[in-house]
Amino acid sequence: MSTKAFHGGASFSAIGVDLKSLENRENIIDADVLDAWYPPAPNIVEAIQTHLEWLIKTSPPTHGEGLRDAIAKHRGIASENILIGAGSSALMFLLFPQLLTKQSKVTILDPMYGEYAHLVENVVGAELKRCVLPESTGFTPQLGEIVAKSEGADMLIMVNPNSPTGVGVSSEFFEKLLLEVKPATKIWVDETYIDFMPGKQSVESFVSRFPNLIVSKSMSKYYGLSGLRLGYVVGAKEIVEKAERFSPPWGVGLMAQLAGIEALDATDYYQKRSEETRVLREQMSEGLKAIPGITVYESVTNYLLFSTESSEAELIVSSAKLKGVYLRNCDSLSSRFNGRFVRTVVKDGGANDKIVSAIRSALAK
Repeated sequence: MSTKAFHGGASFSAIGVDLKSLENRENIIDADVLDAWYPPAPNIVEAIQTHLEWLIKTSPPTHGEGLRDAIAKHRGIASENILIGAGSSALMFLLFPQLLTKQSKVTILDPMYGEYAHLVENVVGAELKRCVLPESTGFTPQLGEIVAKSEGADMLIMVNPNSPTGVGVSSEFFEKLLLEVKPATKIWVDETYIDFMPGKQSVESFVSRFPNLIVSKSMSKYYGLSGLRLGYVVGAKEIVEKAERFSPPWGVGLMAQLAGIEALDATDYYQKRSEETRVLREQMSEGLKAIPGITVYESVTNYLLFSTESSEAELIVSSAKLKGVYLRNCDSLSSRFNGRFVRTVVKDGGANDKIVSAIRSALAK
C-alpha cells in the first residue's frame, strides 16, 4: 500500500525543502508542476501588501462565509451548495471517505491525475475500474465507453480538462453523460483547469438539476494562488452539510480568503492571461513538434503532453534536470505509458524556449 501519491515538484530539491535559500529558484524552471507562469492579479497583491501584518497575525472568519458568498455571487450558485477548503486536494481527502466505502466501485479515466486512484485504492480501499482513453484518438473521452464502464459504479471520476492530456470536453458532453448514467452513480468532475478552456464549459451550475453531481474547483492554477491553497466543492445541499461536520474551523487562512475574493473580481486580468497562455502553448507546441521523434497532443490548458517513439521519458527528464529544467515523467499516471510520455507546463516565452531546447538536446544524445 502506497502512503502517498507521486506528484511533480522535484524542483524543490534544487531550491531546498528547508526553504532557507529561496533565491535558488531563479536558477531552475519548474515545468513539472502546473502552476501559472503569470503573477496573481495586481489587486490581489496590493490588498495583501496593504494588510500583510494584520493578515498574518489574525484568525480568519471561521468558515470562510465571505469567500463562500463571493463564489456564490460570481458563479451563480447557491451558497448552501458550496464547501470551501485549503485546496481541492484537501477537499478530496475530506469527502472521499464520506462518499465511498471499501465495498464501493469507482470508475476513473486512464490516464488521469494520479491522486484519485491513490485515494480510491489506498485511502478508501474501494474497487477501481479504469476507462481507457485511446492514444490513437488523442485521448479524447468517448461518451458511450464512459457510460458503459460506469455501469454498476458508485462513483465516476473525471478531470476536465484532463490531466495529463490537456483534452477538454464541453458542458454539453457532461449534460448527456448525466442524463445517461444512472442517478445512483455519483459523478465527480474536477475542473482545476476549466478556466483555460474556451467558452463557458463549467458544470458547477448543473448541481441544482443533478443531485449526483459533485464539482471540484481549484483556485490555485488559473488564479496563480497555488502557494495559498484554496479550493471549493459544489454539490447537493445534503452532501455539503454532511461534509461540513468534518470540515475544521479556520480551514482556509485569512490571506487565502482575501486573495480568493479579490481574484473573483479580476475577470479581465485573468482572461487576458488565459489568452496569452493559449498563444504561448501553441508556440511551444510548434517548437516541440519540430523535434524528430516527438508527438505532441492537443491541449486546451496551460500544459502539454508529448510522447517519444521509444522509452525515452526518463532520459529526457534526467538530461533536462542537468540544465535546471524539471519535467514530469508521466509513468505514474498510466501503466500504459511505458516510459514514453512527458508533460511540461507552459511558461513565459523565454522559459519555454529553454524547455524546448533542453528536450531537443536530450534526444540528440
